[in-house]
Amino acid sequence: MLDSRIVCRSCAKMFAETRSRLAMSMYARLLGIAAVVFGFGLSEALPAGDVWNGSWKYELDHSHGGNPMLAYYDTRGRTIFRIYCGTHFETDAVYPGAAPKEDTTGSITIANGKTQMELAGNVFAPSPEVVEMPNDLPLFNQAELGHPELDVDKWGALENRFFDLLDSGQPLTISAEGKSYVLPPVNARRWRARWQKIC
Repeated sequence: MLDSRIVCRSCAKMFAETRSRLAMSMYARLLGIAAVVFGFGLSEALPAGDVWNGSWKYELDHSHGGNPMLAYYDTRGRTIFRIYCGTHFETDAVYPGAAPKEDTTGSITIANGKTQMELAGNVFAPSPEVVEMPNDLPLFNQAELGHPELDVDKWGALENRFFDLLDSGQPLTISAEGKSYVLPPVNARRWRARWQKIC
């Protein structure tokens, strides 16, 4: 006759394994559903794997006087998003919406799941003359977070709000015209402290 403790342990182990398999299959199903649902608004020009598997880098931009730059590069080494401090505080990003026929004004929204900011600036048509960003995609550019008129204190508060958005530890969704792409959380070591020490 089997010891009842062995039977109970065996039953508990089978129950745990079954529960684990059900949870994993449910998790896989939910991931599949999310991929389909969220995939409808993705920018066709930026394959999600190429973008998500890229990397964040904080560096000194020697082409612009050795000023700080935080940039996200895709797996092909193309700059997808960057901010840098030079003559102006600049924000550049691949524009997720439709490519304009000629340069125009436009905006992007950057969101981290908790908060968001809309940046109004310029949208540029793809151009073979572009060397630092992908030249086959439309580009967004903005200077001074859209507020060159602010005094030092108000500018500092706006910059800190923008840095809080970027430095939240959450993925960043860049969107415009109902299209978007997602960047992983910024993970460049001490980028904010190093940036603010220089700019």
